[in-house]
Amino acid sequence: MNNLFTKNKKYLYLITPPNLLTKKLLLKNFLIILDKVLKTKKVKFLQLRLKNKKKDEILNSIKKINNICKKHKTLCFINDYADNKILEFCDGVHLGQSDLSKNKVKRIIIKNKFLGISCHNSNILAKRATKYKPFYISFGSFFTSETKKNKYHATIQNINWFKKKFNLPCAAIGGIKIENCKKILKTNCDLYAVCSGVWNFKEGPLVAVNLFNKILNKN
Repeated sequence: MNNLFTKNKKYLYLITPPNLLTKKLLLKNFLIILDKVLKTKKVKFLQLRLKNKKKDEILNSIKKINNICKKHKTLCFINDYADNKILEFCDGVHLGQSDLSKNKVKRIIIKNKFLGISCHNSNILAKRATKYKPFYISFGSFFTSETKKNKYHATIQNINWFKKKFNLPCAAIGGIKIENCKKILKTNCDLYAVCSGVWNFKEGPLVAVNLFNKILNKN
């Protein structure tokens, strides 16, 4: 498995909130919060997920978010976008099945960026994804998500199958929270992709990332 991963260690993979770049959450305000969250050193991976935004907004966001990630040694991924300008300011790209193409993958690899691929709840898609030599693949949704519609329902059997077949990191995504993540802990899942489970946590994101880290690596 990739040498960025410590054997038997589980990692929090934080996804940016869906209301980023809206009146409810301006970028400048989010950057302040993000800096405090990453300062805890409990978040190894961060994914910027922006939908229906202009390219200049996305580029400006990834530049500033990547600066904070580098400051705290957090790997910065962006969801779906593989433009050359954007690739300059991130460590990797997460591609959904609808955005997966040979051209995008080629650009990502040429720029020496990491690649993550969504495989929904399909072992077939996961096996096919390994041909692209990804940094990780992801299964989901495991629970009801507050940030996107649940078209697919993954199970721990998907993770167990993948980890037996392939020596690659595997991520779980979709509605993962403090109170339900223990179900996935029974597997050898490496990455726990969380969004609302951190940003909407009643005691705040700082408390959430610390609690997640304790639960994920309690041994």
